[in-house]
Amino acid sequence: SPTTTKLLQHLRKTLTNNTHLLYFSKQPTFAKQSLQDKPLQEKSLLFLCKQPAFAKNKVFGKMVRLTALLSASLVGLTAAMTKESIAEFARLSLYANRTEADKLAAANVKKVNAARLSEKHLTDLFWAMYFNTLLSRDEVRAQFFSVAEDGVEPEVLKAFRQSLYYDCDMNAKQAMWAAYELAGIPVDPAPVKKMWDFLYSSADLSKPEAHRWVVDLLAAGIEPKALSEAWTVQKGSTSDNLEALEKSVYTAATTSAGGLLARYAKDGHLYSALQFQQYYSDAWLVEWLESPQEKRVANDGKEYSAQEFQKYYGGNAASYWNQASEAPQRRMAEDGQTYTIHEFISYYKGDWQTKFDKATFVADECAGLNHEGCDGLPQTCQWKWTGDWTDSCVLKSSTATAAAFLV
Repeated sequence: SPTTTKLLQHLRKTLTNNTHLLYFSKQPTFAKQSLQDKPLQEKSLLFLCKQPAFAKNKVFGKMVRLTALLSASLVGLTAAMTKESIAEFARLSLYANRTEADKLAAANVKKVNAARLSEKHLTDLFWAMYFNTLLSRDEVRAQFFSVAEDGVEPEVLKAFRQSLYYDCDMNAKQAMWAAYELAGIPVDPAPVKKMWDFLYSSADLSKPEAHRWVVDLLAAGIEPKALSEAWTVQKGSTSDNLEALEKSVYTAATTSAGGLLARYAKDGHLYSALQFQQYYSDAWLVEWLESPQEKRVANDGKEYSAQEFQKYYGGNAASYWNQASEAPQRRMAEDGQTYTIHEFISYYKGDWQTKFDKATFVADECAGLNHEGCDGLPQTCQWKWTGDWTDSCVLKSSTATAAAFLV
C-alpha cells in the first residue's frame, strides 16, 4: 500500500543515517539485501524478521520498535516511549550501565512522554549536545534529560552552539551551555552574530564581558537593531561605554518586539519591561531574566512569545497579539501533576518561579491530568487506568493500533 511504501522508505533512510542502526548493514544475513543500493522492499523486511539473529539480538528489537514509531508518525500518532525504550537509549547513546539506565528511565518516562519526545528526538538531541562540544558522555548524561524535558529542539540547540562558537569565539563547552540556556527559553538563534558584533565592536566590550552580555541580552528578548538605535542616542551622553550600554539596554527592552514584551514577576502578575525598570530600578534586568515570559495562543492553537509573533506577523504583530488569549503554559511539577502557570503561582506562592523553571515542559495536553481534568477534554483525551493516576490520562486516537502490528 502507499502507506507501507512510505514507511519502508523512511525505514531505509533511518537504517542508512542512524549510527547505531548501521550495524544492520554489516551483518551477513543482510549482505544480499543491498540496503545501500536500492529501496527496502516489504519482502526484504519480512525476510530479515525471519532470520535467527533477529530473535537473539536486541538491536533487531530496536529496529522493530523504531519501525513502529515511524509507522505511527505516518498516521499522525505520537507513540509513547516506554521505560524499556528509554533505558535502551540510555545504554546505547549515553553509555549508562544497566542499573543507571533503568533508574534514568524510571525517573524520566512520564516527563519524556509529557513533552512528547520520540526516540529520534532524543537521539538527535544527544548528538547536538555531544558532537564537537568537548563534553564527555558522562557530562552529557548528567544533564541530558533536564535539557530534553525543557522542550529544547536539537536543531535550535545546534544553531545556537555553532553561532556562539564560531561567531562569538566561545570555547566549545562554554558555547554548549550558553546554547542550552538560550534554546530552553526559547529565543531565535538568528540575531546572535549581530548582537555579538555590536557588543564586541561598537560597544567595545572585552571578550569576557561581551560573552556575558550576549547571552543575557538575547535571553531578555532584546533585539540588536533596537539596542543599536538606543546606543546611537546614548553614546553621545557619556564617554563611559558600559554606562552607555546599560542605558541603551534600558531603552531597547521597551521597544524590542514592538514593545510587546512582558513577564510574570514574583507576585505572579504580568508587567512590561518599563514597569520592571520602574519597580526594581538597577536590579530590573536580573529580575526580568528570572521571570517567565508571557506567551499567547495563536490561530494554530500553539503558544508563542511576543518575539515569535513579531517574527511571523511583522508589522501586524501587535494586532494579532492583542487578539490572542494568554497561553496557559502547562508544566509537569515534581509531584507528577500538570499545572498551568497561574496554578504554579497559586499553589507554590513565593517559590513559584523556581518550581516553574524546574518543571517539565508539557506538549501533551493530557499528560499529568487527574480523572476529572481528563474527562474535561473529551475531544483529545481519554482515561486509561494504569495503576498510577499521573499517567492514566492519554491522548485519544482512533489509529492507536496502527503501530502495533510490528511490536
